[in-house]
Amino acid sequence: MSASITQAGGTISPHFSGSFGNISQPELDLVQVRSLDSIIPAPENDNVYNAIAFDDPQIIDLARSIKEHGVQEPLLISRDGFIISGHRRRVASYLAGLEKVPVRIHSVSRAESREEFIKLLVDMNSQRIKSTSVLFHESLIKIDPQNAHQKIVSERKEKDDERTSNSLTAIDPDHDGSRCEISRAKHPFLDAVLRILDAHRDYWPLSDRQIHYRLLGPDAPLTHASKPASKYLNDKTSYRKLTDLLSRGRINGLIPWDAIEDVTRPVNVHRAFWNTAEFFRQQTKKFLKGYWRSRQQSQPDHIEIVAEKLTVQNILDGVAEEYTIPLTITRGMSSLPPKKEIHDRYVFSPSRRFGIVRPAIFSDGEGLRCFFGPQSDVQCRRFMLYCVSFGIAP
Repeated sequence: MSASITQAGGTISPHFSGSFGNISQPELDLVQVRSLDSIIPAPENDNVYNAIAFDDPQIIDLARSIKEHGVQEPLLISRDGFIISGHRRRVASYLAGLEKVPVRIHSVSRAESREEFIKLLVDMNSQRIKSTSVLFHESLIKIDPQNAHQKIVSERKEKDDERTSNSLTAIDPDHDGSRCEISRAKHPFLDAVLRILDAHRDYWPLSDRQIHYRLLGPDAPLTHASKPASKYLNDKTSYRKLTDLLSRGRINGLIPWDAIEDVTRPVNVHRAFWNTAEFFRQQTKKFLKGYWRSRQQSQPDHIEIVAEKLTVQNILDGVAEEYTIPLTITRGMSSLPPKKEIHDRYVFSPSRRFGIVRPAIFSDGEGLRCFFGPQSDVQCRRFMLYCVSFGIAP
């Protein structure tokens, strides 16, 4: 057997066909180099194995390997150019920036013998299915302690940079753009909003209502610079103008998306994994991390923070987390379950006394009476109740 090598588009390895023992080998053309654009993914592959995602961690890892070492195993394609084996290598090659890849051409034709083509497609890809054990061991072998530590440091820095960054990914809204433009007359209104966001960067993301309250007062801006009577007020008209301005500002890239959130409309994204290897990587990376000692266990009093408005939640969260104090937002007349939970936390704590830390919005005591009810339906009369009041700047 002799090898022969030619330029791109020609032969670069010897032809092989025939049998090995009792196993017949397919008749394959010599390895050729073809452009990625000329290679056609088999539609049946998505039906059998699901579509290949460009952000699949395994595809990204394969792309890194191809970028460094090239495509080690040629793609197998049919006579009419459809991929039999190599769909993942094709996607990874695109990510690696390749324009051409090595291929072998099988004698089967999808157009002429689709049934045979599909059977061959399944047989070839079945050879590459890996067990959970193999994926797990591969993940462990690839872990480099020094690189893992550096990656954790980099991820923490990246997360911090994301929080303080004003960058915005470009978005092309699917509408005529009529809502996107902000007139010059509204720029002073926008500037007032940006000053509030900048002053409260440590508490991002803020809610629309938090920004609303901070715009009120003697220095409230005009919602329209050419209309002296358009001073921002605590009414629905001004609030609608604010929410519209915040929407336009984010779409135009003038207000960072991560500066504002709407906690009243929760979104649940259920965590799933592409494969078991990705799951193992995540689990080993976070293994035995996140321990937080309760700072209340050695205190003589059990402390709870009770606030009425969602607008103060992200301000109080930092303090509550630092001292591991439970935080409850009542939003007016609280329902029974939060009261029962506060009661249970106190009962099961080693403390003899119970205290509530309350924002100044409860300074007249009405808020607490509204929360616990006139009959103290969590039996607050059992507790030595004392209240520590502190103010939150409007």
